[in-house]
Amino acid sequence: MTTDPRRAATTVVQVAGRDVALRVRRVRFDVTAGPSAGARAELSGRRLAIGSHPSNDLVVVDPKVSRFHLRIEASDRGLRAIDTNSANGTAVNGVRVRDAYLDDGAVIAIGDSQIAVRRLDGDVEVELSADDRFGDAVGRSVAMREVFALARRAAATHMPVLLLGETGTGKDVIARAIHAHSPVGRGPFVVFDAGAVAPTLIESELFGHVRGAFTGADSDRPGVFERATGGTLFIDEIGELPLHLQPKLLRALEARRIVRVGDTREIDVHPRIVAATHRDLRALVDQGAFRSDLYYRLAVLPIEIPPLRERREDIPLLAGHFLRDLLDAGGRDPRWLLPHLEEAFASLAHHDWPGNVRELRNAIERAAALADPAALARDGLTQLVELRASVARTRRAWLPLEQARAQFDREYLRDLVDAHGGDLRAAAATAGIHPKSLERLLRRHRIRRR
Repeated sequence: MTTDPRRAATTVVQVAGRDVALRVRRVRFDVTAGPSAGARAELSGRRLAIGSHPSNDLVVVDPKVSRFHLRIEASDRGLRAIDTNSANGTAVNGVRVRDAYLDDGAVIAIGDSQIAVRRLDGDVEVELSADDRFGDAVGRSVAMREVFALARRAAATHMPVLLLGETGTGKDVIARAIHAHSPVGRGPFVVFDAGAVAPTLIESELFGHVRGAFTGADSDRPGVFERATGGTLFIDEIGELPLHLQPKLLRALEARRIVRVGDTREIDVHPRIVAATHRDLRALVDQGAFRSDLYYRLAVLPIEIPPLRERREDIPLLAGHFLRDLLDAGGRDPRWLLPHLEEAFASLAHHDWPGNVRELRNAIERAAALADPAALARDGLTQLVELRASVARTRRAWLPLEQARAQFDREYLRDLVDAHGGDLRAAAATAGIHPKSLERLLRRHRIRRR
């Protein structure tokens, strides 16, 4: 989909050729009908949440409106209204939608309420990080540099942070970076994975236990809250926490005191809290599977990490980053790789990477492991060519046959034309086909002559 500058809700601000901020067009949302008529909210960043829960940016108190009903997102393609699995749905200009672009004057209907969309004069600027990394997290896309700026600001506070994003997007890496850049960065970083602990042991893992509290409790043992005091407690996969244990976690967060299992004494605890989940907590709240008060307590500073398919320009950078780590660990000098990242790994950006950064890293590690050792022992260029070929070989092995053939054809045709400097007659002669046939293949695979 191409960008329409007339509809664009965001533009990038550049200084000396570098992106420094995201300019968001001011838009106001006015509730014009329904129990909350007169309520309004203005888009002050790239996102705005609408629903009946008090944590929303625009609170619509209507019994037919879900607690987290829809969200508004601004991008260079326009202003989107996205229904977040609400109970009664969302309509724009009388048409029921799940995801729709909004024009000035559009009317959103939710429950018995109507919301008018009004563009205002002027813009709001959203800060972008000046760096293309934050801790061990790497990214030069506007989306990731916005994440880095938010995470850096969050790190300077002691408020809870909630990291949202698909599996494999690097939430744990961002959590460690927040800890490292925080006032408690020299303290412990303790991880508790709510999805990896048996439900019967979660309370003991969180709060600890005393000797004799249950069968097998042979000695006193502190929980993660105690061990993380003076540092950061990272609660991963918070969406997997059983409902009956959520009140106890909420009590510990609010009172900053815990009681070990089998004991009656209260213990003061004060870790910095960072939580993460790949699940839609707002949808879980609407379904009654996650407590709204716990969500409200955790989501003081929510940060959404985009999937890799939405920031494809980061893929060559990440691939090079992982490869440099591997070469460095193997005792090879990785500095020669820097000028060749785009050329070597640009083709990886055509893959959607459903497993996100974790899948990309695994692909690079597998390619390095399966590459020809003799080629890796030679000069930098030979290493690069072999690693690129190894990545392509391993990627094709995961694809359906037709998709693998299409990928091979694209890469072959692109390399063929490049090798002949764009001369289609010479390229066709090498391929053993008629120049017109080559032109048809290039059009089919959307390959342009350079």
